[in-house]
Amino acid sequence: MRSRVHSLYKKLLTFYPRGFREQLGESMQQTFNDLYMERKTKGGWFSFMLWTFAETAVGILTEHVLQLTKGAAMKNILANPKSAALISFILCLPLALPFIILMVDVKPLVEPLKNLLTVDGQQINTLGRIVFPGGLLLLPAAFILNLQPILVRVGPDQKRAFHTVNLIAGTAILLLITFTWGALLVEEIYCLQGIRCD
Repeated sequence: MRSRVHSLYKKLLTFYPRGFREQLGESMQQTFNDLYMERKTKGGWFSFMLWTFAETAVGILTEHVLQLTKGAAMKNILANPKSAALISFILCLPLALPFIILMVDVKPLVEPLKNLLTVDGQQINTLGRIVFPGGLLLLPAAFILNLQPILVRVGPDQKRAFHTVNLIAGTAILLLITFTWGALLVEEIYCLQGIRCD
């Protein structure tokens, strides 16, 4: 049993990024071995194993995310105007699609969308409570992400480059923010005045 647990933990450590694994892999194995032996004699070794394996899995994900955000890959993605516009567009979809379907009244899609996001066509269900506030929060993030290539100064004279794709995407996102956040604000004003509260 002991050798199986240790080999499983050793295999789990191989999922860490190479630099991290080379620097800390052996000490993590040794620490795990020592703590496992201590728990084996004192008891509670099964809960220790579960906790350690879960914590290690979270650590692996964290290290990979840190490597991406610190590395050149994320900087290149954000610096590329087309990829920044595409990512911003994808971030807007959860709110933009329902908004467009409901505002334009696309007949074949309105009923399925209402059934998906509401209980009886009136009360918002759990998915709707996630989609609408989440989408409202994603819009400013998408707008800022889209502006990243425009905000970066490039060239020897450190001028900002205005990319057409980002200007178009930024304008569309800003309009979507204006309509959605504006509609929410108007609804709240009506509700505060007692005119209409849904």
